[in-house]
Amino acid sequence: MADIRSVSSGWYQIVDGKEEAFDLPAMLKADQDGKIMLYNNTLTLEDKNKVLSINGLQDQPEVWMGKQCLFRYEENDFLKNDQMKGKMWADVWLTEDTGKEPVCLVYESNNRASLYMQAPVLGSFPAVAQKHFQESVFSFLMILGMWGTGIVSAIVFWYMKAHHIVEKRFLDASLFMFICGLWCYLDSGFYQMYGNHGAVGMVLSFYAFILMSVPMLWFVQNTISEKVRWVPQVWIFLLYGNAILQGILNILFHIPFVHMLFLTHIMLFSGVISMIYLLWKEYKRSEAEEILFCLRAFATLGVSGVTALILYWVYSIYWYDMVFQAGIFLYTSILFWHLLQKTSRDSQFRMEQLVYEKMSMEDRMTGLKNRKAFEKYIKEIQEGKLRLENALLLFIEITGLKQINDVYGLKTGDESVIQTARCIQKAADSDQRHKIESFRIGGTEFAVIVMDPQIQPQELECLLENEVKKEMENRYYISLQFGYGYLKNEDGTRNTVSDWKRQADHMLQRTKGTIYDDV
Repeated sequence: MADIRSVSSGWYQIVDGKEEAFDLPAMLKADQDGKIMLYNNTLTLEDKNKVLSINGLQDQPEVWMGKQCLFRYEENDFLKNDQMKGKMWADVWLTEDTGKEPVCLVYESNNRASLYMQAPVLGSFPAVAQKHFQESVFSFLMILGMWGTGIVSAIVFWYMKAHHIVEKRFLDASLFMFICGLWCYLDSGFYQMYGNHGAVGMVLSFYAFILMSVPMLWFVQNTISEKVRWVPQVWIFLLYGNAILQGILNILFHIPFVHMLFLTHIMLFSGVISMIYLLWKEYKRSEAEEILFCLRAFATLGVSGVTALILYWVYSIYWYDMVFQAGIFLYTSILFWHLLQKTSRDSQFRMEQLVYEKMSMEDRMTGLKNRKAFEKYIKEIQEGKLRLENALLLFIEITGLKQINDVYGLKTGDESVIQTARCIQKAADSDQRHKIESFRIGGTEFAVIVMDPQIQPQELECLLENEVKKEMENRYYISLQFGYGYLKNEDGTRNTVSDWKRQADHMLQRTKGTIYDDV
């Protein structure tokens, strides 16, 4: 930046054949032909091949050196209005004749109109480009903030989805931030000056501006009650229709997008007002906190949008977009912060639910899954949620527990139940060929389900009895009684769950005279 200077002195106009000197910036009047001509003869031969940069193209500036035109603004394939031209610069490469002739700046305006003229800057191309970048740094920070927030929002969405919590509004906010960032970048003066394919970029900028509200309308749909979701859906169709209509008018009738921009502004303004009213009605009905946050966010966006429209249409101020960008960033920050808070609360509630559900499915004495878990698992098999060729159901009952309670006491009896449960679990864990689920379904009753069994029931019974004997170490006598049944019969037909359980229970209860059946 040391290689750049402001050309603020040495300027003059020729009025009635005389030179009138002044310094820039200054307020100057156009002549009767609507032209303002400024001269400067302070440039020297050392300034050749440097860049003279002039702010704003809205007044059609021309740069002359003697009879040679160094710069004249010409429209490319995309027509721009004054507000868009005000973001750009006239970067003029000085020729070998610099210093031999005065530089002349020519502006076209209305008859006797007054223009505020800023001082051009002079320097090497890298220094001038760096200055322009610094002038656009606010927009670039907003763009980085939008894209960064969009990335974080997308990561949060996919992370939560992986943990079976689907909050689509994170994805809505992410898409909105990416589109907004794209619009801000393509609409910036820096891109228009130095970006390739400027006309294509401006078309994409207009479509991004037209459609960037769609994800936020999805956000509203996922927030409000189902019976009024048709309201934002109507605005979504209108925005799509507006984009298609403007494309058709531009292609068939060559109407420039800037001449149809007021349609988009009207739709965006009325759409925001409609969403604010809708959210206010929803909040009055439900008094939900998330509706209030959404309402505040849209109110912030509405204020920034109205301010930007006033700056754009009434005052033709080119930096109107900075106000709107700041409003968008505040808007999404409010929504994103609320979503994070809500998600944190929902995640905590879900974790507590999972803990409670796990506790409700667990037998506290033995640590095995309980009867409720057994019935749930059986139901999943019946509904086909678990794809199985076959399954073995083994009912187990402890015998001799009454004698242990009578001789050694209830505490020892409880210990024998716990030890038996450990033996069943240990035997299930030791078999690496099968997926085996173990349950305690009653005081002395257990159930084991073996998926797609390749082991005979007698082998499993023998394994369990050996584990029990090894664990008890002859301290007291415990025996196990078994009954089993297969999900599929020998002919390949599939039993109902009721028949499956009844088959195993009949084998278990042959000598007892009671039938286990809780269907």
